[in-house]
Parts: sequence; C-alpha cells; structure tokens
Amino acid sequence: MYAEHITNDLYRVRIPFEDLTTTVYIANCKEGTVIIDSATYPSDVDDYVLPALAELGVSAERVCALALTHNHGDHGGGLARLAELFPTAAVRALEPLSLSRYTPLADGEMLAGDLQTVHLPGHTSHSVGYLDRRTKTLLSGDCLQLGGIGKYRNGIKYPTFYLESIEKLRAMDIGRIVAAHEFDPLGSLAEGSEAVARYLNECAAIAHAIDKRA
Repeated sequence: MYAEHITNDLYRVRIPFEDLTTTVYIANCKEGTVIIDSATYPSDVDDYVLPALAELGVSAERVCALALTHNHGDHGGGLARLAELFPTAAVRALEPLSLSRYTPLADGEMLAGDLQTVHLPGHTSHSVGYLDRRTKTLLSGDCLQLGGIGKYRNGIKYPTFYLESIEKLRAMDIGRIVAAHEFDPLGSLAEGSEAVARYLNECAAIAHAIDKRA
C-alpha cells in the first residue's frame, strides 16, 4: 500500500528522504483531488505518488490542484513532474514559483471547497498548512517542528513568527495534526483536542527555548 489513510478522504504517502521520510498528502475534496507537496525528486512522483493515486482510483482529470506547504527540496522537488502529469491542475503556493501555471494563495483561501489555507510562518516566511474543514484535520507539513528530526534539529528560522503561528492555531478548531516528518518527541500525528493542545504546547516550549538562546 502506498496511500496511508488518515481519515475520511485524506491520505498521506510517506516517501524516503535521505535516512528519513517526507510526505505527500492527497485530499479528495468535493471539487476535485488536491495533491499537497511533491517529495524530493521527479522519480518520487513516479515511484510513490502515481501508485498511490492509482490505489485510490484518482484519475488525472480529477486532480484539480497541486499545492505546496513550502518550497524546500523535500517538498517541492517533484512539482514540475506533477505539473507535467496533470496539465489541467492549478499550481498553488504562498511563495513565488517559477512554473508558468503558478497562482499565489491567500491566507484563509478555500481549495477545492474543503481545504482552508492557513499561513503559518516560522519554519519559512511562506510556510502554509491546509485545514480540512470537514474533519478538522491540519495538514501541517513542516509548519510545526517540535524538536526537529535527524540532523535537522532546528528548523525554526523565525521564532517570533513561529510562536505567533502557534497562537493562531490555538484559536482555531483543530482536532488532528498531521506533520510531514516524525518530529521529536511527538512524531507526525496528534489525534484529538488534548493531543493537539499537547503538540502545540511542546512546539511553543521548544521555540521559546530557541528564542532565548538567540
């Protein structure tokens, strides 16, 4: 199985990245399927994302948008290949991209009728999560870092903005967080309001410690 079921019509595909994994999310929405992030290499799209879509019975015609959480190599490396394979899909991100079909996102914008764009700067200035309004699931990418992972121990470039992003999320109705990596110490998944609160609290505590050292 390539597509790991998260809940309802949300799935994630875990793809090797160095000695870790990265994630591509697949969201089947009422207006079409949105693919969020694109792994590291074009071959990742062919070897992992296309088989996952085939498992789920998603046709090329149904894919309506290719979206990024941010354009780091392990999230945006396969985007040109996805754009080639899905020529009618919109290419969306909060930061400028070189692809001719790129259309900028706005904070709070709805994608495919179900996914709310949530600007969450901190890891990068343009980092964005996607909140599935049907299931209260936040697909956070690298927006929530906890204590990092592997050799990537401090991925918080802008601690002040990061803490503001956490406060923004505290004010939202979120019942599940699904991050792109198995960040220390709580991993990639928080299920339920108590687990979400704990995840955000741990993110904030680590960011405060980084901010004090800066």
